[in-house]
Amino acid sequence: MYGLIDVNAMYVSCERAFNPRLNGVPVVAVGNNDHCVIARSNEAKILGIKMGQPLFQIRELIDEHNVQICSSNFELIGDMSARMMSVLAQFADDVEPYSIDEAFIQVNTHFDGIYPSYQGLGYAIRDTIGQWLRLPVCVGFGITKTLAKVANKRAKAKPELGGVCVITNGESAEEALREFPVKDLWGIGSQYARLLKKNGIETAWQLQRIEDLDWVRDRMTVNGLRMVYELRGFPCRLLEVNAPPKKTICTAVSFGKLIPDLKNITDALTTYLARCCEKLRKQESLARHVTVFLHTNPNRITPGNGLPAKQYSASRSVRLPHYTNHLPDFLRYAIPVVESLFQFGYNYQKVGVILNDIIPDTIHQGNLFAEFPTAKSLHIGKTIDRINRKHGRDKVRLASQLQSPDWSMVRGSLSRQYTTDWNQLLKAK
Repeated sequence: MYGLIDVNAMYVSCERAFNPRLNGVPVVAVGNNDHCVIARSNEAKILGIKMGQPLFQIRELIDEHNVQICSSNFELIGDMSARMMSVLAQFADDVEPYSIDEAFIQVNTHFDGIYPSYQGLGYAIRDTIGQWLRLPVCVGFGITKTLAKVANKRAKAKPELGGVCVITNGESAEEALREFPVKDLWGIGSQYARLLKKNGIETAWQLQRIEDLDWVRDRMTVNGLRMVYELRGFPCRLLEVNAPPKKTICTAVSFGKLIPDLKNITDALTTYLARCCEKLRKQESLARHVTVFLHTNPNRITPGNGLPAKQYSASRSVRLPHYTNHLPDFLRYAIPVVESLFQFGYNYQKVGVILNDIIPDTIHQGNLFAEFPTAKSLHIGKTIDRINRKHGRDKVRLASQLQSPDWSMVRGSLSRQYTTDWNQLLKAK
């Protein structure tokens, strides 16, 4: 039996856990540079605020209803997520963190002696997380991961279920799937949703009952076929307790304001590459292929005349002569690339870097025509990571990482790091 535990409006709920003044009032959390809504409280949903909506479009609504705005507190969210995963490990041996606010668990019948039913287990999980972390969660159980996803969404949509829904047998599955829109299924994007609707399939039940499986495989690949089998109760997606290493690593954060000069863009590129190298070392990998891209804001309007501003975007890839996770090795090739991309006269919104061709750091082949990074240079990166984890990010960094406030991310409504910084703990008066 699979279970899916999902935090309701994670970003907003974490803020409310430490700031009770936010309870009962409309709250939205905004993403990088405070541009768009990424989480909403139920009160904000009632006002009609949509996910992904730019903040400037709802400014009047915010002022009229005193909507509270929270910048993305990634340090707090990440720590609260880790704590939730630890709590779940007390209820199940196998926990798969699926995203920062949801996780799959696999439970067997051995819990019968402790909890009366799957509903009882779900309520125990929900109550424990609520008591220990002050986070509201919904719990869905199903005999496959896809059915657990359906059960979780059903638990959120139907308050009378008390935040827990279980799909165990054919009868309960039929009732749930008949009401479930096929476009909301896990793995169904807008393209597949249009395809299915065009062929008269609008509910998950209709997809589950489809007879021509060759049609599904031809048009929705083997993943679509697996989905149909999962809806029928045959597990095809197993629990991934140990997440596989990433095959692509990307860092591309928009600037806090538009940047016209190469110096600041190079500074940002160096910092983003440092983040990618940290991720590489964390999963004990090496990479050889780096892509750099640079672009302006496609939605920008020229002040004064209201016409679209002139646009520019470009990207270029380079293949290193050897695999590495050492930042100076990547910079030697990435900086000339961004210099070749840069065009004077534009105000840039973003520079980004993507690393591909990733292999484990235990597997690397020598090259007669290129010098492979020494064990010492690779060890330096791990040492820097340990120091920065202990004393704070970027305490040790390259001199070319200037950390200029001209391009740094804007978080104007940032709360404190309640759980990760000794100097920002809550104080009792």
